[in-house]
Amino acid sequence: MSADVKLLIISDDVGQAEEIKARVSNIFPNNQYLAPREVRREIVRIQPDIVLLHEPKDDSGLQLLHYIKKELASTLVIYLTEYRDPIRARDVNRAGSFDILFLPDEITALSDVLNRAVKAKEAKQKAVSEATASFSWGRGQVIAFYGGKGGCGRSLIASTLAQTIQLDSNSSVLLVDLNLQYGGLETYMNVENSRSIYDLTPVLQELNDNHIRNVTTIEPNSQVEVLVSPCDAEIAEEVTEEHIQRLLRASRLYYDYILVDLPTEMNAIVYSALEEADRMFYVMNPDAPSMRTLNRVLELFNKLGVDPNGRLEILLNRISRETELTSKDVKQYFEYPIVGELREDTKKIQQMINRGKPLRASRRERGLTIFSKDIQKLARWLLSQESSRSVS
Repeated sequence: MSADVKLLIISDDVGQAEEIKARVSNIFPNNQYLAPREVRREIVRIQPDIVLLHEPKDDSGLQLLHYIKKELASTLVIYLTEYRDPIRARDVNRAGSFDILFLPDEITALSDVLNRAVKAKEAKQKAVSEATASFSWGRGQVIAFYGGKGGCGRSLIASTLAQTIQLDSNSSVLLVDLNLQYGGLETYMNVENSRSIYDLTPVLQELNDNHIRNVTTIEPNSQVEVLVSPCDAEIAEEVTEEHIQRLLRASRLYYDYILVDLPTEMNAIVYSALEEADRMFYVMNPDAPSMRTLNRVLELFNKLGVDPNGRLEILLNRISRETELTSKDVKQYFEYPIVGELREDTKKIQQMINRGKPLRASRRERGLTIFSKDIQKLARWLLSQESSRSVS
């Protein structure tokens, strides 16, 4: 059966790759080699059954492992490394690695590990598929909140949804504010923190849960972890695409949901977050100017190469009897699904924000605003989507 198994060797050391290939070719003749830089372009096309991932010298192995498991959930990954680091080994296991071997001492065990992988693939293919599709370490979902028109309620929706998911489920949630110059989420969450994403700069290459939690603050009612904006234009200019990519990829290993609040302007930071996102919640009000703006946003996405298909979903906010347009009108013009309709409740919401009170404070609280009830409905739908994926 090994002859039918498609084996992929990933390494930036050609000599090491050739040595591995020589060891396994007799048992696994259907094998192929890729350099790490080629993985994102080729991995889906190759569709390997088993991957031998040799940790690259630039320390990007964990990110590659996560990417492979995200794109090919049923593929078994055996992680090869020269470094005996217990923290890294823990993170590799949590990210979904089938096994980890330390080179050069354990290279002789490679055949045994590969045989175990083949047996696991054959005997428990269905179970493995369900397990890897379930919501676990390394499978966190990044949801970007975006809108092309300011004042649409994006930050309020993101913060209230984060609180609701945390309170109404067993999921762990990270809320990230990428409105770098002015912030905003700290007001809705009534939290303060002097640390921000920029403080991760010294540890970007080795980012783990301890580093992330050292710069987040906890909203006391829901226990949501919040990464606030630096709210300083000079510091904001020092935040790069690498900060965003490494933060979101590492966060997938430790959180079930990563909610990212984005500003309206399109820049390198916003582009990076949208590219990393599993879902893009586009927030808009049901009126003609918002619909024109969405058309322009989609045109810009097309020019930049941001693919919204299968990812972009619409949230209609501030719906009332006086609303200019209905969801049916929006559906006539756009093919993207409307996954949430949030009713207008400005007076009550503004009173709570002005008093520093969270819109969600406990799991079974009474007297929720109609906006919070609609957010609760959205959270239940989102959680049910994950449950459906886990059993499919």
